[in-house]
Amino acid sequence: MEVYRAPIHQNEIIIGQEVDKRPRTRCGYLVPDAYSAYETSLGEVGSTASGKALHFAADIICSGGLDIWIRGAYSYAIQHINLANPRIFVYLKHKIQELDKKFSVLPQETFFSNPDVHSLIGESVLVLQLCPKRAKITWPKLDDNTKRPGWLRGVAGSPETTATRAVWKSDGDTMPMYFVANELCKAIQDNQSERALFWVRWLIEEDARIRKETKGHGLSTKERGPAEAPQRARTEVGHFICELLVKIYNELASKELIRMHEEFQEIIRIFRGKEKRMPVRLKRECLGLLTLICCEVPKWKIPAAQTLVKDPIVLSRAVNQSSSFFNEVLANPSLSADKLMKPGMTKASKKKVDKEKEKKVVCMEEQFDAYDKAMEAYLNRQ
Repeated sequence: MEVYRAPIHQNEIIIGQEVDKRPRTRCGYLVPDAYSAYETSLGEVGSTASGKALHFAADIICSGGLDIWIRGAYSYAIQHINLANPRIFVYLKHKIQELDKKFSVLPQETFFSNPDVHSLIGESVLVLQLCPKRAKITWPKLDDNTKRPGWLRGVAGSPETTATRAVWKSDGDTMPMYFVANELCKAIQDNQSERALFWVRWLIEEDARIRKETKGHGLSTKERGPAEAPQRARTEVGHFICELLVKIYNELASKELIRMHEEFQEIIRIFRGKEKRMPVRLKRECLGLLTLICCEVPKWKIPAAQTLVKDPIVLSRAVNQSSSFFNEVLANPSLSADKLMKPGMTKASKKKVDKEKEKKVVCMEEQFDAYDKAMEAYLNRQ
């Protein structure tokens, strides 16, 4: 595998040209471009793509973006791998714990140049790239009709389930939660993934709507969320759905229809906010993934997660070259504290365009067309 070489910093100053002050990585890339190139390379195959992924990951991390890289790893796993292999979440947890441990005891530059760090990050990047992919969860759309008062009672007719009886509490949970819990259990029992996701989304949006209208509690007053979460967040209906899915999973596992205990627990841990670098906006995707595991995995020939790496020898050979990519980046000057990467930097900023100036810009082809027409009109007058 060849080292992907980055353009080195230029010291040349062009007089009269405005200096681009947008934040850059250690290798000189614009931060959004570097991050975008990294994510793109994860979705490609081949040694060239692997080299690019390792190079950009090393550049991002050595530019102070370790937390950004970790956040991106979880986002990528949820949106591009998810049910293709839920084992990825357990794998990331262990690798990131090892990185955090080293980061807490090593000075920053020593951490960047540590061979063990290179191997941990290199292996993680390659596993993310080589892991089988699956499109992100598609949530069914909710028709406006589903928000009518009384609509739920007209369509909900599934019988009470053991899971609903165990989780729903009359002293704090409302009747819509009871009805939807039974519908969700029935959809999972019938292996109807789309219908199950529909009920998860309906309950979450109904809870959010009521919270907005009352500026208080939503569908429930029962505190099911983690103790460290704000009080209002502890009563969110998502925690009710999570507990219900745990009951459903345990029932399936007791019948040996599913064997994903460690993976299921890790996704629950992420949903409950135990991984601080996990984007909050993806919490719903965690519930969707838990729902799909209960719906689809029992239909698999082997209802368990496969191994992440099919050929560990090939992977180990590639990981051995990780230090080359880090050394390439570390050859550039380190960034000052005020120029280190921050979370908001990865988004490309929208350039403001002066509409008046834009109207005055005419492309070269239009200029030639106008010239030809004027010349033709002049000749026709002769």
